[in-house]
Amino acid sequence: MQLGALDSQAGALAEWVRLARRAPGLLDGRTPQVIRFERPDKPTMWRLRTGGFSAEAARDFCAEVRAKGGACAVIGG
Repeated sequence: MQLGALDSQAGALAEWVRLARRAPGLLDGRTPQVIRFERPDKPTMWRLRTGGFSAEAARDFCAEVRAKGGACAVIGG
């Protein structure tokens, strides 16, 4: 799942902390993945992701994140 695309690595990690505070227990046992993303002629972005879900669990997780005020998109499969 992608939980955000931010303009700095620190911002991506801060978003993880914000989500953990907003939705206690939701991210327990999950590890943040911060991925640098280069775009031609645009500033670098940092994707905040986490994984290890089945397709159905990913959809449920994203729905819960969005219900708590976060952004979430199922990536892949």
